[in-house]
Amino acid sequence: MLCLRIHRGLPKNADDEAWVRSKAVQAAAFFTTDLSAHFEAEEQVLFPAMRSFTGAKELLTELVSEHRELRRIASRLIGSKVAGLTAALGQFADLLESHIRKEERQLFPLYEKQVSSDVDTEVERGIRDVIGDAMQPRGPRLLQ
Repeated sequence: MLCLRIHRGLPKNADDEAWVRSKAVQAAAFFTTDLSAHFEAEEQVLFPAMRSFTGAKELLTELVSEHRELRRIASRLIGSKVAGLTAALGQFADLLESHIRKEERQLFPLYEKQVSSDVDTEVERGIRDVIGDAMQPRGPRLLQ
């Protein structure tokens, strides 16, 4: 939802400093409260469990690289000039949306096709250990 709101709002509100700053704060907060924990769980638990899967190596490398880039962009969403915030918001929404689609269309099907039930149980447990209660959005209002 956040990506959709940024994509729809930027063309109309790029010159509205209050809107741009508000969305930048929301995106940065969403990254901090939700995305960073999910990236950590993927990098510490899911991706290592998939290293031996056929066809996973390149995809996992791409996803980790995208995590790094999203972290870098998220750090630019605080305290920048409006023009910088506008560019960072667009980049953040574009990359996050494509990253999510890549996980949905490539990563998850690959995992489901090749994971054993024992590994799946261990991955689920490991993710819960890393994420805890962050499996549900902590700040649903940030998605508005």
